[in-house]
Amino acid sequence: MTTLETWQDAVQLAMKAEDEAARFYTQAAENTRHPRGRDMLRQLAKFERGHFRHLQEMLETPDGGMVAAYAGNSFDAVPPGLPAVDLGAPEIKSDLAALEVAIKAETKAHQAYLDLARKVNQAVIRETFLKLAEEEELHRRILEDQVYSLSNRGVWVWGD
Repeated sequence: MTTLETWQDAVQLAMKAEDEAARFYTQAAENTRHPRGRDMLRQLAKFERGHFRHLQEMLETPDGGMVAAYAGNSFDAVPPGLPAVDLGAPEIKSDLAALEVAIKAETKAHQAYLDLARKVNQAVIRETFLKLAEEEELHRRILEDQVYSLSNRGVWVWGD
């Protein structure tokens, strides 16, 4: 990990990672044929953009503490009418590859936020990093559920 001189360095590092994650999920959603998969990946992109915006607000505040700690976010309800349908082998393989990359990234992000939380002295920033770590862990678990379903049943189960 990069040496951090200030809390601003930590926040900028986190912002860069969140921006990359949002871009990845947006691209993965565009490449996923199944509506459930697209919805899940778009919502993950939305989460990451929300993380970025909150971090940006912290960075734009002189002491970083004037902004409340990140309170968290929740997934939107899955739109009705997204049936679980069998996918063909090429679609499953492609979707699984994207999900595997995402799982590794979420695992890395979770650990990075825990590490950043240990390195900052400002309570609000530490609390934010710990909450972001929780959400990245949640994302990893959701992605793993999808991998299991695609690998074993050949269907997206997002929203079930």
